[in-house]
Amino acid sequence: MYWSTYLLSALLAMMTPTHATSPTKWTVIVGGATADTSIYANAFFPRQIEIGVGGAITFSFEGFHNVAFLGGTAAPAFSVQEGGKSYWNPQILFPAGDKTYDGTGYHSSGVPGPDGKLSYTLTFTKPGRYSYECSIHPGMRGMVMVTDKPKGTPAAALRRGRGEQAATLAAGRARFANLRVERHGTTFVVPLVGNSKQRYSVLRFTRKPLVIPRGSTVTWTMRDTFEIHTVTFTSGEEPPKFVVPEPQSSGPPKLLLNPKALTPTTITQYDGTGYVNSGMIFPPGNPKLPSSFSLKFTKPGSYEYWCLIHADVGQRATIIVE
Repeated sequence: MYWSTYLLSALLAMMTPTHATSPTKWTVIVGGATADTSIYANAFFPRQIEIGVGGAITFSFEGFHNVAFLGGTAAPAFSVQEGGKSYWNPQILFPAGDKTYDGTGYHSSGVPGPDGKLSYTLTFTKPGRYSYECSIHPGMRGMVMVTDKPKGTPAAALRRGRGEQAATLAAGRARFANLRVERHGTTFVVPLVGNSKQRYSVLRFTRKPLVIPRGSTVTWTMRDTFEIHTVTFTSGEEPPKFVVPEPQSSGPPKLLLNPKALTPTTITQYDGTGYVNSGMIFPPGNPKLPSSFSLKFTKPGSYEYWCLIHADVGQRATIIVE
């Protein structure tokens, strides 16, 4: 009887419908910031993750970024020109590609809303090493290794990611705590800092109001490879928006890069009146793009200024001229 019972059990097992195993789910953290938004993590955590074929990664956003797998295509430009205007490239703004990835074709998460929150899941169907990037922050890259038999667990990878993120933000806080304005005679240098190895940017100009004598020149200089900034004095007026939505008859609005924010003014001296703008100040290394801005202060007073790109996270400061 034993053999017949075994045979019957085997036959029943063969007849019972089977269900595909659900994919193993992994998590990568995208960005991060300190509570006061002074330090921004421009990184993916963990930087490198190994998963199995058929595994799915959920990219959990904690800042304004995107996740872009190029899949052999050219990286999209930050902006596109239309009718003499500059618009944010919709290839960066909106999702692209399907929900699976085999190393080919452009796949992008799009960008999160104003709260910086977004969840983007991609399933990996073929073994390989797949690099990806944030199209907004040059040098912000990650790596997915897809193997037949991955090492580690999703929980361990997430713990490692949280540890990397905490280290990045701690390094940024330490740098900000030691941020100093440099003085060279009548010139004061405000460094705009970040660190590509520790993967943070400081989104503040100075730790406290900068006090200078009348007739001094202040130079803001980029020492951050991730971000772009402006230095903008509005003489008490509301600072202009960096991006202006243009509603369309159908579909989402176009996002105009505000010419008032992009265009540098020609003013080299400031007495507390009028609109003064550096235009965009870029990371160092490209001689065709400005990486510093200077302004001479000719009248005593207290003058507030902004980075128009990061005004929403509190990047503004004050210069007191005595």
